[in-house]
Amino acid sequence: MVQVLKDELRQAILRNAQDEFLQYGYAAASIKRIADKVGMSAGNLYRYYAGKEALFDSVVEPVFHKLESVIKSHVREPSNEDNIFELVVQALIGLIGELRGPLLVLIDSSKGTKHEDALQRLHQMMADNVAGHLEAYNSAQGRVVFTEQAVWPISVAFLQGYFEIIRRHSDTEESTSMVRQYVLFWYQGLRAFL
Repeated sequence: MVQVLKDELRQAILRNAQDEFLQYGYAAASIKRIADKVGMSAGNLYRYYAGKEALFDSVVEPVFHKLESVIKSHVREPSNEDNIFELVVQALIGLIGELRGPLLVLIDSSKGTKHEDALQRLHQMMADNVAGHLEAYNSAQGRVVFTEQAVWPISVAFLQGYFEIIRRHSDTEESTSMVRQYVLFWYQGLRAFL
């Protein structure tokens, strides 16, 4: 029973820390405000987390690793093209629910932490993924259609669009619909709309 209460308290601390980091960013976030919202002293909070940095890490590291896994898992394409679309949509939608807040903290509130380069690292992972796809496409075409220089802007544009959906649509059902539409637009390509 005591362990359950400790786990519930730890989760309450994380939820309130996430809200604090979203509202104030890392630098202006306050351990005292977080503790007050949880109903404990700052000193007691330090029994659970060694400091603001450890608390921040606990909020953002799981979502960073999950997004890293999503990006890297799509390097190999399944043979069924319809399956690719649905796999990408489901992977991106899977991050929206309970990980929406930590993802926003990671991409928008990491300045001053060891994670402030997380967005750059995510863009690089995506660029590596896209490079593999473009290379395979060029090979299938028997000529260079997409150069290496196209990789970075394509990767950044895709991720930034996804992050913008998460920022603007807090309702899970609405954001799920937007992600599906967004991936469909990329999947079908601009050619279909011109």
